[in-house]
Amino acid sequence: MTDYTVWNEDCVTGMRSHLESESVDLVFTDPPYGIKGDELDAHYHRDEGRVVPGYVEVPLETYAEFSRNWIAESARILRPGGSIYIVSGYTNLHHVLNALHGTDLEEVNHIIAQYSFGVSTTKKWVSSHYHVLFWQKPNRGKSKRTFNTNCFYSDQRDSYRDRLSVQNLPRDYKPGEAKNKNQLSERFIEKFILYSSNRGDIVCDPFGGSLSTGRASLRYGRRFVGFEQNANAVAQFEPTLKTVEVLDDPVPQDPSPEELAERERQRAGWRRKREQNKQKLDSRLFDEK
Repeated sequence: MTDYTVWNEDCVTGMRSHLESESVDLVFTDPPYGIKGDELDAHYHRDEGRVVPGYVEVPLETYAEFSRNWIAESARILRPGGSIYIVSGYTNLHHVLNALHGTDLEEVNHIIAQYSFGVSTTKKWVSSHYHVLFWQKPNRGKSKRTFNTNCFYSDQRDSYRDRLSVQNLPRDYKPGEAKNKNQLSERFIEKFILYSSNRGDIVCDPFGGSLSTGRASLRYGRRFVGFEQNANAVAQFEPTLKTVEVLDDPVPQDPSPEELAERERQRAGWRRKREQNKQKLDSRLFDEK
């Protein structure tokens, strides 16, 4: 297998034709939201002059069946212990969740991706987040789920803060460059790939779009398989996979010696306090009434 393969076809029939069961380590995808995404530029006041034409939307009335079909195929191709991340808006979130619950996949986290480019409103709250659904395939005594807890930070405090379930979704500004409709930031995608896969793993994106998931995967030594129905998008973005610069995985950042010493002092104090509280509790258990 080469480092990447992209098929210009529907992902459901494509996965059935090209991908064996339990052959993929990680699925990361941003499917169509079923909200007439090809018309959103009028609401966001965006210049669509550089957007590649041919975006394939899903009709609202078929969204439930659409979700069941592609999620069932994603569950089939995931290896035992494999992970899937699905980025979703709220309008059809219930269909996505219903489809997930119809498989043998298990929920790990429900993550909120907060952004700063919501549509201005006057009579309701401003929508400023996406949902990122993190599920896994049961390992059934085989390989365990990959989660590289300290891939960015060596100290638990920093790692804890980096893994909060509300994540910032940055906006990539690429003036003059061709874009896909509703394109996610590659910096955002890279984080999930680094936490939930290892070098040499196979990452799949059933809705490739601009192939951002592909570039993020290849950049850190993963292999990539993807599907995209829009032939214009494949023609525009598949060549970008050939020019990705392969990087080493990040070296976990250490706190400064001074900060680490202060944290160790605090942790030692917390341990002493817990031990003292435990001893007090134990002694009360044997007090005579």
